[in-house]
Amino acid sequence: VYGGAFLGGDAKGNLPIAEKMGHYSNNMDVFIPDYRLLPEYEFHHALDDISLAYEYLIQFRHISPANITLLGISSGGGLCTSMMQNIAKSHHYHDDEEQVGESSNLVNGEESKSELWKKNPKMPSGAVLVGPFVDYTEPEGSMKDYVAHDLIVNTAVLGLGLPYLDAQGNHEQRVAISPVYQSFVGLPPLCIVVSEHEAVYDQSILLANKARSEGVCVVLGVWKYMCHVFPLLCAFLPESRQSVDFMC
Repeated sequence: VYGGAFLGGDAKGNLPIAEKMGHYSNNMDVFIPDYRLLPEYEFHHALDDISLAYEYLIQFRHISPANITLLGISSGGGLCTSMMQNIAKSHHYHDDEEQVGESSNLVNGEESKSELWKKNPKMPSGAVLVGPFVDYTEPEGSMKDYVAHDLIVNTAVLGLGLPYLDAQGNHEQRVAISPVYQSFVGLPPLCIVVSEHEAVYDQSILLANKARSEGVCVVLGVWKYMCHVFPLLCAFLPESRQSVDFMC
């Protein structure tokens, strides 16, 4: 699922990087859905379209969720996270969690909690999130401070995108649509790749820590001095190629 701050991007423009990812992942098939963008459409339409595309793979292409791994880039990472959270909400994990809590062995209990996602027949096998944009509240921390030297999410990009986030409502309403502040119970294993010196670093680390605290298996790869979504530059930068090898 490509990124673009919900304002730009399309499937055709992301074919080259998708082809590389498929090749590096043992020649895995890759499916890239298009989705509706701001400002022509509403914020929620992007998630609606991604969810419909996922249902298409399952219902019409007859692909088992167990054979699907999501890859979300920037805002696409936020969409993947939100979709998995919605899938988790649709499954009743309450009884499963009670069984985990009754485990007499803490280690086994923690292991069981990390396996909850396997009880959900619609949950994908996992997700790779590249510089995930998952916090839609007022910019702070790295999102506010690092735009001065991030080559991708710079002051111009932030200035263009902020009005559309402001239009989503007050702070509480924006928290409610930000995947980083939602429940991670029942999500599959996550692989998160981020630069320590990019705009979404703080929210990516918050995502990793929150998911881990709720029983999700998280593999986190952090590189220094790279820009936002630097793995897409794998044809030019050795660090980017390293990150792709890490993901695949």
